Amino acid sequence: MASNKRKMPRPSRSLWGSALLAGLTGFCLILYGMWIPIKAQIAQHLLGIAWQESLQSGKATKAWSWADSWPVAKLSLPSIKLDAIILKEAGGEGLAFAPVLLSRSASPGSLGTTVISAHRDTHFKSLDSLQAGDPIILTLMDGTTLTYTMRSSKVAPWDKSGLSTEGMSPTLALTTCWPLGSLEETDQRFIITADQTGIKPAYQAGQQTNHQAMAKSQE
Repeated sequence: MASNKRKMPRPSRSLWGSALLAGLTGFCLILYGMWIPIKAQIAQHLLGIAWQESLQSGKATKAWSWADSWPVAKLSLPSIKLDAIILKEAGGEGLAFAPVLLSRSASPGSLGTTVISAHRDTHFKSLDSLQAGDPIILTLMDGTTLTYTMRSSKVAPWDKSGLSTEGMSPTLALTTCWPLGSLEETDQRFIITADQTGIKPAYQAGQQTNHQAMAKSQE
């Protein structure tokens, strides 16, 4: 007796190809998402070594030979247990490895606003956990320690941030893309503003400047 069952049609090659492509794309996105924080952690380890050499020598030290930037400060956010070496801005590549000190902003400790930016899915992924009154500590390459107190936070378009490099007092701004943790393109920025409330010169922090160290060695 002839069977009345119909044979199920086989998926076409184009369907299989589309499914395979979608699977590979998803896999690549997962790997990319994992690689970014891993790369940032490795970079911070190497930058930490270069930073210690810079503190001892007083000279800028690159973390790797082909780098186009170097550590200029160390940022500490005790309330969220974040310590990060800050790079001098030299194009967009630096953000892949560390927070960067924007070159067009005010120098740390001087009048005006100093701006430090980082990616929202690595170093500044928990930036929204900071609260008004929290301390922010910035250590410079000469050993000087600047202490800031968080004043406020806001979300604003990048071209309407309200930040100005000029000002009557030393101010610090920490910025990253918004929303935090997302990989989607956005023109929104999350901005932390803090006021400088203290300064501790290198010799008061238990460190010697190059001039002091040299003078001592000649005694």
